[in-house]
Amino acid sequence: MNLKQYVTVGAGILVSVCIFVPLVEITDPNDYNLVSTDPVTGLARYKPNSSFMTAGDCYENKVEVNNLGFHGPPVQLEKGKEVFRIVIVGSSYVSAIQVPVRDMHSTLLQEKLNANPKRAYTYEVVPIAMGMNRILLDMFYYLKYGSMLAPDLVINIESDYELIAQNPIDMPAYDAQGNILLQTPKSGENPNVGYFRSISRHSKFLVNLYNRFLIFRSSLNSFLSAPFSGTAVSIPTTEAAAKEVALRAEEERWQVKEKILSTYAKLVLKNGAPFVFASWTGPSAATSTAQEFPRHMPEIAKRNNFSYVDLVPVSRAAEAITGRASNYPCDYHWNSDGNRYAAEALYSYLSTHPALLTHHSL
Repeated sequence: MNLKQYVTVGAGILVSVCIFVPLVEITDPNDYNLVSTDPVTGLARYKPNSSFMTAGDCYENKVEVNNLGFHGPPVQLEKGKEVFRIVIVGSSYVSAIQVPVRDMHSTLLQEKLNANPKRAYTYEVVPIAMGMNRILLDMFYYLKYGSMLAPDLVINIESDYELIAQNPIDMPAYDAQGNILLQTPKSGENPNVGYFRSISRHSKFLVNLYNRFLIFRSSLNSFLSAPFSGTAVSIPTTEAAAKEVALRAEEERWQVKEKILSTYAKLVLKNGAPFVFASWTGPSAATSTAQEFPRHMPEIAKRNNFSYVDLVPVSRAAEAITGRASNYPCDYHWNSDGNRYAAEALYSYLSTHPALLTHHSL
């Protein structure tokens, strides 16, 4: 390309931004200027005791923010004597701002647990989550907002989107002995990066662009997982080399993840609660990605003394029986049915592991 072509392309991009950014800001009914940031840790949450509207191309919902600053019902900070409190930590799937509080998987799980007339406790299920978090930030959200609730059980849910979408802020810092430093990455973040992050959280254009990128990436990964599987006879050397690179990247990713999960589980167990890691992969996830959780997590959980549950089998079975998808046609998040399937999967696992629903002492 010559200079004139570069100028033409640049001008086209500038004009498009000037047209589409104001258009999205005006037409998007969502309000993104509702996040407050803790000055010490840099952890974001919604403004406590507030509400706002969120909408996609095929859904609209009023988000109810509780006293903790998360989508969900109000929470009494002091736990009652006969209360068994479950804290569920995670990203946008746990936050579930696409559905009303009554349809959240956490609410439905609480109802299912309390429906048993012979139950030993009154169960409370408290979601603590913000969209775009990853497992490292999940651990810090537990330390900041979950541990103070004295939970009797901690569940962390991670999806395939969080598994693959990694950036430097998802990587832990280590001390001289190789242990993870318990300080949030954002506390040492470059001020310019922090400013851009704040702007991006509040920009309707950037949030919409990010959501569409996730949908596009999911479809692309699904295609790239086996684009010519019906005709391939042998694997060319270049493809074999690419697979080797992918395998090394996967191995490195799971080495870091195990370090984080090991630290996370120890912190939860030290506070007197069992730790459960739950995973979910969307139906459009690439085959290679979908297989990573069940391939790695059982052994990681066994080595580090915590429990693992794959939410996919129960969800897929429910989809097959009802004919109703887990997610919206215009969005990769759980709809009301998907939240119900997730609640059923968690309830099924906990019911078959009753020791997890029993008070534990230090």
